[in-house]
Amino acid sequence: MATDSTPFAIWARRLDTIASASGHAVAWLIAPMVLSLCWEVVSRYVFNKPTIWAYDMTFMLYGSFFMLGAAYTLQRKGHVRTDSLYAAWKPRRQAAVDLAGYLVMFFPFVAVFAFVGWGYFVKAWSTQETFVSSAWQPITWPFKLAMPVAGLLLMVQGVSECLKCLHTLKTGQWPDRPTTEAVEVGAQP
Repeated sequence: MATDSTPFAIWARRLDTIASASGHAVAWLIAPMVLSLCWEVVSRYVFNKPTIWAYDMTFMLYGSFFMLGAAYTLQRKGHVRTDSLYAAWKPRRQAAVDLAGYLVMFFPFVAVFAFVGWGYFVKAWSTQETFVSSAWQPITWPFKLAMPVAGLLLMVQGVSECLKCLHTLKTGQWPDRPTTEAVEVGAQP
């Protein structure tokens, strides 16, 4: 029996497809963000006619990209980690520490983030809130919707990571995990 065939590893792989799909979809937010920045630069410095919308579009797309890509980054182990001691530990000890960290710190934070983000979204939706700091005054609810959606995606990926920890506690080996090398430019996942 392969070590990746435990129910924990099987369910973790299934949940990983959500973060992977959302990460690949969200990556496309880079294109309109870069296009709006380029449009603004050309408009401002070539035609001397700056836009009123490009800055707002850029910060909304970048903020959404950052939040919605967090689950994919978690899956790919791309978040900053200080592992001076961790790297030398056996997999079971790593899994126990990771599991405790997810249960004590990660899930409470993500739950608060999703709950508060949902409140921000509902208020923005019901009042048709706009960014008053902008002459363009775009509506805020699409941007604020990214907060609870990011919380949900992080919650799902957190469950996957906990399942991987349980698998490791049972078998003594990590299931196949993507590494940060898989997210380098030009690398294949």
